[in-house]
Amino acid sequence: MSKQLFFEMDFAAHTRKTRQGAAAPAANGGAAKRRLAVRRAALRWLEQGDPPTGIGVSVITRIQRFRADIAAFWSAPVRNPASEGPGRVLAPARTAIIQCYTEREECWPDCSRSDSVLPYLRELKAEMAAVEAAIRAEEPELRDAEALFEEYARWRYDQTGNRRYHILRNQIEKTERSLYDGTTFERIRSAQLADRLYLAVPAGMVGADELADGWGLLWVEDSMQVKVVSEPEARDCLPSNRFHLIQHIAAAAKSSQLLVLGVAARPEGVVFTRPVFRRRVENGVRLP
Repeated sequence: MSKQLFFEMDFAAHTRKTRQGAAAPAANGGAAKRRLAVRRAALRWLEQGDPPTGIGVSVITRIQRFRADIAAFWSAPVRNPASEGPGRVLAPARTAIIQCYTEREECWPDCSRSDSVLPYLRELKAEMAAVEAAIRAEEPELRDAEALFEEYARWRYDQTGNRRYHILRNQIEKTERSLYDGTTFERIRSAQLADRLYLAVPAGMVGADELADGWGLLWVEDSMQVKVVSEPEARDCLPSNRFHLIQHIAAAAKSSQLLVLGVAARPEGVVFTRPVFRRRVENGVRLP
């Protein structure tokens, strides 16, 4: 008989503030469960697509002193330049960071200010989308010839002669700087550790037109399915930056493994603790 596995997260019942308004207060502990639900959904989405070589949660990064909710890296085999050892070795190809939020207030340092700035930013980005469409029609030479399919084509908008585009670009940058300056969004972007940056939130909580430029948006539905609302800007990080993030992913994975297996460092030394046993849920029933 086939068996169905369920996540123990009542995502539909949680309280969240959407762009349309606020819901009733959540029960104590609900925020932590909702954040865990978003994180689990994002992890499953990563594994279902192009599975990363390695994943870490709550990953410490470098100078900016923040923890990435989820960090992942992908490796690819390359020719070994050394005269000894295997002919091909794994080398980091790209990295990604996903920040998971469950409340709009988490995304901005000054919510009252963001309430007035965000509508203006949405208007600017809506106009920018129309200007970019006009550029594609009037300046086809700006299209990157390497893309075979239109949906994957890149356009060199920065080389356009459209004066309105450059004015809008400047206005958007200034508005985003006033909105996101000092936030985790900006610290993560300025650290330049990840080739792809994502924000994962409950569906409908944040719109694509509210994101800082360069970020992708993931909506986690009540069913725990993930919808890619917008793709992130492709970035090419320095190899040294990728290696730095991967080192911290490995350190985070070590901490998780020690916790699960019941080994902990205490002032009195390294001691055994209670292991964390995995429990499955089948057909809504928790297994022992």
